[in-house]
Amino acid sequence: MRHLRCLSLALVAAMFPMTASGDDSTQEIEQLRREVQALRQAVRELREALEQQGQAAPAAAAETEREKALEAEIRAAMPQPTPGAAAPTGPETAAAPAAQPAIGPGVGKSSSILNPDISLNGDFTFFGTDNKQLNKANRFSFREAEIGFQAPIDPFARADAFVTFGEGEAAEIEEAYATFLTLPFNLQARAGKFRVSFGKNNLLHRHALPQTDRPFAEAANFGEEGLAGTGAGVSYLVPNPWDQYFLLTAEVVNGLGEEIEEAQGVPLEEPATSRAFRDFVYVGHAQSFFDLDADNNIEMGGSVLFSLPKHGDQTKIYGVDLTYRWRPLGQAGYRQFLWRSEGYFTQQEVRSSDSAAGPAALFVDDALLTEDGTLDSAGFYTYGEYRLTQRIWLGTRVDWDEIPAHRHDTEWGVHPYLTVAPTEFGYFRLGYQYAESDRLEQKRSHRVWLQYNFSLGPHAAHAF
Repeated sequence: MRHLRCLSLALVAAMFPMTASGDDSTQEIEQLRREVQALRQAVRELREALEQQGQAAPAAAAETEREKALEAEIRAAMPQPTPGAAAPTGPETAAAPAAQPAIGPGVGKSSSILNPDISLNGDFTFFGTDNKQLNKANRFSFREAEIGFQAPIDPFARADAFVTFGEGEAAEIEEAYATFLTLPFNLQARAGKFRVSFGKNNLLHRHALPQTDRPFAEAANFGEEGLAGTGAGVSYLVPNPWDQYFLLTAEVVNGLGEEIEEAQGVPLEEPATSRAFRDFVYVGHAQSFFDLDADNNIEMGGSVLFSLPKHGDQTKIYGVDLTYRWRPLGQAGYRQFLWRSEGYFTQQEVRSSDSAAGPAALFVDDALLTEDGTLDSAGFYTYGEYRLTQRIWLGTRVDWDEIPAHRHDTEWGVHPYLTVAPTEFGYFRLGYQYAESDRLEQKRSHRVWLQYNFSLGPHAAHAF
C-alpha cells in the first residue's frame, strides 16, 4: 500500500498540466487523459490486490530509502505552484515535530556519579611453623581488612584514602592523600599520609605483595607494615632527547615511626622541643624504564632516605632496585616472567642512649657500635615469578640481610610459593619458607603460609 502514495503523487503530477495550460493542443490533452486512465487503473488494481491480502492501511511516511527516492523523483517532476497561490495542505505538508533533546549517557547525572569508588580487601592467612618464638604461630588470622575510597576531587586533583583494620588492632589510616595532576613543568605533587617512594616493594599494600610476607631486608629497615609518613612530595618527569622515561621524586615526611599525637594547637603541660628542618625525614627516588624489544623491558631505580634529627639517632638508607619483565605479546599476557631485586644499605649513628628507636634502629647497644659511633648494615632480596597459565603463578624469593644494630648477626631464607587466582577479585597462595636467623634462639625454622585474599568493589591498580 505504500506505493499508493507514490502513484497518487504521480497522478497529481499528470493532472496538473491539464488545469495549468488551457491552450494545449487536443492531441496532447488526449495523451494525458490516456496516461491518467492508465494510472487510475493501476491504482485500482493495486488496491484490490492489497485488500485481498488483508494488509493494513498505507503508512504515513515512506520507510525505505527506495521509497523515499521515488517520492523525491515525483515531487521534482511536479511543477512549482504559482507565486501567491495557496499552498496545499495535508499530511505530507504538515509541520515536522519539534526536535527532542538528546537523551543518553552523560546528559543527565545520577547521584551515584558523585560518590567515590569504594572497595574492601580482606586478607586471611594461616601461619604454621616449628618455631614457637614467632608471633601467631600455628593459627589462623584475619590479618587485615582494608577499605579504600578513591575519586577525582576536581579536574586538577584526585584523592585516595585507605583505612585498615588489623586483627586485635584499632582502625588506622594507612594512606590518605591528594594528588595534584596538572602542575606546570611536568610536575605532579601529593600531600597527606602516604607510603614513601623508597624502592618498589614499600609502595605496595599488604594485599598486593607478590609474596605473603615482606622481604627480610625491607622488614628490618621499615617494619612489617612498610614505611609511611605524613608530609608532601613532588615528582618530575624529566624530558630528554632520547624520549626516555625518567622520573624523579622528592618527599618530606615528619619522621620514622612517628607516634600518634594529640590534636594540633592544644596546650601542652611542658614546652615541646623546638623542631627544625633537619628533624624531618627526606626521601628521594629516581626511576627509569625502557623496552629491550616488544616482549622484554627493564626498570631501574635508586633511593635515598635521610633522617638526621638534632636530638636522637641519625639514619641514612640507600637503596637500588632492578626489575626485568618478559611478557610476549603473542601469549595474550598468559605467559610472562618477572625478576626483581632490591638492595638496602643502612648507616646509623647513635647520638644518645635515651633516643627512641625507629623502625630502622632496633635494640641498639653501645658495645656493638663501631669506633666512630656508627653502625653499617646491608641486605637484599631477589625473586623470580613465572606465570604458568592465565590463573597460576609460580615463584621463589631469596632473602639475606644483616640485622640492624647487631653488627655480626644475619638472617636469610628461601621462599617458594604458588599463587592461584580463580578470578581477578581473589587469589589463593601457598608458600613454604626455610629461614635461619641469629635474632632467634632457635635459629633454623620451617614456615608454611596459606593465604586467601579477596576484593570487593573497584580498586585502582597499584604501582607498576
